[in-house]
Amino acid sequence: MSESSLTILSVLLVTLVALAGGRVLLRTRAGQNPGYFRFTTALYLVLGLALGGQGFGLAGPELLHNLEPVKELALGWIGLLFGLQLRWTHLRRFPAVFFRVLLLESGLSLLAVGGALWLVVSRFFPEALEDPVSAVAVLAALGAVSSPTATALAAVAGGRVRHRLARLAHFTTSLDPLLPLVLFALAAGYRHPAGGGAWAALEWVAASVLLGLILGLLFYSFARHRHNERELTLLIIAFAVFAGGVASYLALSSLFVTVVLGSTLTNLLPAGERVFRILVTREKPILILLLVLTGADWRIGSAAGASAVILLLAAYLVARSVVKTTVMALASRARSADLEPGAWRGGLALLGQGGMSVALLANCQLLFQGESESTIVTVGLLAVICAEFFSARAARAALFMDSADREDA
Repeated sequence: MSESSLTILSVLLVTLVALAGGRVLLRTRAGQNPGYFRFTTALYLVLGLALGGQGFGLAGPELLHNLEPVKELALGWIGLLFGLQLRWTHLRRFPAVFFRVLLLESGLSLLAVGGALWLVVSRFFPEALEDPVSAVAVLAALGAVSSPTATALAAVAGGRVRHRLARLAHFTTSLDPLLPLVLFALAAGYRHPAGGGAWAALEWVAASVLLGLILGLLFYSFARHRHNERELTLLIIAFAVFAGGVASYLALSSLFVTVVLGSTLTNLLPAGERVFRILVTREKPILILLLVLTGADWRIGSAAGASAVILLLAAYLVARSVVKTTVMALASRARSADLEPGAWRGGLALLGQGGMSVALLANCQLLFQGESESTIVTVGLLAVICAEFFSARAARAALFMDSADREDA
């Protein structure tokens, strides 16, 4: 079978898996375990791993290279979806204390996870990574990202919710990828094949912002006219693939470029909510596509030793959990936050990692190569899987009042 035929059949197979799996991605068990999150992330990653070179070898390096436009589509979709949330007229409705908590939590998460990982690398594995600065930066960015999925699942499970805490937690988990995305773009510029370094990182981030702005204005010039849903969907797909392709050609973060594109569009286009709704309603199959392709390109065997992965994963999980729970505990004591009794447990709602975390690692696979990429992706995907095991229950424990809290309320 020719390579082109195999590529087409692989796209159809992965699309079938995505469409079928999208119906069960966020199901919950009714009755005895409300809010329980099925371990779908691990399931689709393992499925991709089985299809890739680490498994049956159905998706080899050449085929995965041919499928990169599909991965770019998924990254562009997720980047647009996040960027469209950055509408200034919507964000200004939230109290100022929410932004202070967001910046404190996201910034300290970057510093704490990055510092812990740097200590492990410099102390135990100084020669294990080709570029430890970029590797630590990417994992620190990943550690600062939270997912609103766990809080959403917990909120529909029934019980008495801490509504003010739930609102703060949802705001924080929805927007805290912003600083990590900037750091990831800096890491991509720092290792740029045309010439890296600190100054080059700033230049390439500026180029990414400029590219996103230009594409956002171009998208606006088309989308401001009347379109039905099918036409708007095709326009989104075209721009997601085009933006990802241009960013990939320039060795830039396609995720960051499309976030800039989405934020530009949502602040210019009055009908930006229509675009957002289309992205949301088709997000599940897109996420499954990304999970399967990321799993297929996951090179576990080439990671820099099991001991390095285990120690880095342990440092990542501990530092991330400590800083997120501590920041929210401090925020609960601030009068301006005006949170319910027991809100000191709110950090538990920030421990989930979802689609944006996987997207960062998928973008890392496209931009980085070698032992550093293998170690980053292995530690990152294992961390995402670990978070899936407890994030929904942790969010429920944070957001719902127990009997003692109800008496204090």
